[in-house]
Amino acid sequence: MQGIVTTAASGDAAEAAELAGRCGLRCEARAGRTLQQVLEGAAGAPVLVLAARRADLYEGGKAFRATAGMAFLRVLRARKGEPEPLLTHVQPGDQVLDATLGLGGDALVAAAAGARVTGVEASGLLAAFTQAALRRLPGHGREPGRSVEVRNADHREFLRAQQAGSFDVVLLDPMFRRAGDAGPLFELLRAHADRAPLGPATLREAQRVARRGVLVKDAAPGDELRRLGLAPQLSRRSATICFGWLPSTSSSQAPPAP
Repeated sequence: MQGIVTTAASGDAAEAAELAGRCGLRCEARAGRTLQQVLEGAAGAPVLVLAARRADLYEGGKAFRATAGMAFLRVLRARKGEPEPLLTHVQPGDQVLDATLGLGGDALVAAAAGARVTGVEASGLLAAFTQAALRRLPGHGREPGRSVEVRNADHREFLRAQQAGSFDVVLLDPMFRRAGDAGPLFELLRAHADRAPLGPATLREAQRVARRGVLVKDAAPGDELRRLGLAPQLSRRSATICFGWLPSTSSSQAPPAP
């Protein structure tokens, strides 16, 4: 069912039209209707409502507020000296491809480290929701949010279309989240995530597109990473996520950092 993008009283109709057009959604003018009237008129379709400072998605009788989630908590932990595998591999000035964007947490961590990020998300609804969230981050999140460009596309097709060595680092988080993950936004992610497992062909494409390497994310203890032949890296003993690293196969591979 095609999602709808509309505005609150403070929202920008031009932004609603731009997001809808870019993400394959339908734009509807608010036209003085109450929120209840908009939802009733949507006949069960998800509705993304854009206000000046916030964005809310209404789907299945539930409301989801677009936020930065846990991304900046990870950045703060890293600044205090706690290992963050993503920041071990992403450097300031990097061009990063987050090929499975989801809610944008990893992309935002990379952007906060000084990278420019292209985020690819197959679900048009998630792509629009995440783009709206990134545009509305307050304070210290505003500049990193501007450094993430969201693209609505299938990551496999997107990777195949890129030239070798197009990005410094490629991020992949294709694993469907387990039911134990907490929080309403993970419920939204589970409803729209691509559940297909990551395969060797996609990994090879990612290695070709990356200049330095590919960082793959998994739920701890890293069973999917081991299936793919990667060694899980945990940031701390109690971590719920882990990463695996694959070096680039591109002829454009950059020399190791000193």
